[in-house]
Amino acid sequence: MELLVSTPHHAVSFRLLAAAVAVAVLPACTTVKVDMPELQTVLPGQMDAASPRAPGTPMADLANWWQTLDDPILTGFIDEGLKNNTDVRVALSRVKEARAYLGVAESTYYPTVEGSAGAGRSRQNTPVPVQNQLQMPANLPLPIPMPQVDTQPSMSLGNTHGFGLNAVWEVDIFGARHSDAEMVRQLMFGAQEQQHGAQLLVASDIASRYFEARGAERRLILLQQGVTVARRLHQYAQGRFKAGQTTASEVDRAALQVDYTESQIEPLKALLQSHIRRIAVLMGRAPETLTALPPQPASFHLPTALPEVMPSDVLERRPDVRGAARKVRSQAAKLGSAKAELFPKFYIGFGALAGRMHPDSAEGNNFSVQNLGIGMRLPLLEGGRIRANIAVNEAQLEGVAAQYEQAVLTALEDVENAFTAKKAFDARYDKLSNSARLARKVAEHKQSLFVAGQELLQPALEAEATALQREDETIQGDVSRALYTVLLYKALGGGWSTQRDAWPLPVSKSAVAVASPPLPAGLEGL
Repeated sequence: MELLVSTPHHAVSFRLLAAAVAVAVLPACTTVKVDMPELQTVLPGQMDAASPRAPGTPMADLANWWQTLDDPILTGFIDEGLKNNTDVRVALSRVKEARAYLGVAESTYYPTVEGSAGAGRSRQNTPVPVQNQLQMPANLPLPIPMPQVDTQPSMSLGNTHGFGLNAVWEVDIFGARHSDAEMVRQLMFGAQEQQHGAQLLVASDIASRYFEARGAERRLILLQQGVTVARRLHQYAQGRFKAGQTTASEVDRAALQVDYTESQIEPLKALLQSHIRRIAVLMGRAPETLTALPPQPASFHLPTALPEVMPSDVLERRPDVRGAARKVRSQAAKLGSAKAELFPKFYIGFGALAGRMHPDSAEGNNFSVQNLGIGMRLPLLEGGRIRANIAVNEAQLEGVAAQYEQAVLTALEDVENAFTAKKAFDARYDKLSNSARLARKVAEHKQSLFVAGQELLQPALEAEATALQREDETIQGDVSRALYTVLLYKALGGGWSTQRDAWPLPVSKSAVAVASPPLPAGLEGL
């Protein structure tokens, strides 16, 4: 059903204008309600593996967690990566794209106005009736009337020019257009969460590769020392064999240890170079531009105190959880738009045209036309399409709500596992460090006995090889606890900040109820 009232401008009544104003004001007080689905998961009061945050204390600042590691080289790498990494730049371009789409969606709030102008030369065909008077015979009693016929029409040439203005406005009484714009707005916020996720991954990947590269550097130094010790053992075994004090198998065993130790050097060098090249790429550089890391103290300065967190902190910081919440709200707005299709749509239209016609053979005339009207469209028979579309969107809302619930559960699981692993690898490192200290103490004692002539060289060299092996295991343990420190901050959602956004995103301008549907109790998050 469509109703359109149109009238010349000079005849527009006050009643029509009042109706148009009333239609324009109605959107402020009319909405479409969308019920949010209930989630099955209830948030725990606190984490199992993490220390709870005291009430009233703020959450730890995780935006630049790498600054607590007291490593300016790593800080510089991460800062450069957050600026130049290609994944971050791609995510930023998607935020820009979503922001542009939001402008397209919000343009439906306002009237569409078009102007037109033109000029031309035309020929006007106007038939002119003319009566032919025929000569009749004189002996006819009465003259016979002859019919009127059209002769050749007059052909008039002339110039015409004019301009016009047309305006149409769909008055969004039931919130369909506002719901569409809110859907795009929430998708834009979701695109920004993807940008935050890219920043989080870049920071954690650079830190992980950096720690592994530093560990490989330290292990290479120990391997070179191990090769030296293995060669000395081989030489010692050869000397004893020549003196008849040992067997050839002992010499072969020493040679085998030399080959085994040397075989680990080149793969470890290749692994070190792969980590360094990856760091360069993560920073947005060509891999050839970074061939070695600047010198750095051997040990890692990892934080001793773990962050105190609550489950709500995880939902507030994790970009994947925040993005899932945006999807829920976007789908709720989409459902509101689908429901609004059941109701009428109202329009206000205005048109004006003015110009001048000037035939060559006559005086020119000005002309003008103005129209103002209101219209309504109401679906009467559409085969159930609208209600089927509503059912589709309701099912999709249930699906994205379940995905949000899954994102929450996965985030909590990641945090619990990260805290548990961090504590476990810290304890393992402490044990390995103590073992390495004891092995080094034994090696030094054996060396002093050899120097004093109370011990042979072989036990001293074997003790040195054992100490080097324990120290290598300690380095690997140190790298592992550093990696799990990175994993913990990654699980907590650290590594991004709104201060690094290209611009602050706009606050919702929509007055429709579905603009910001509340999430279930305990899972508001955003």
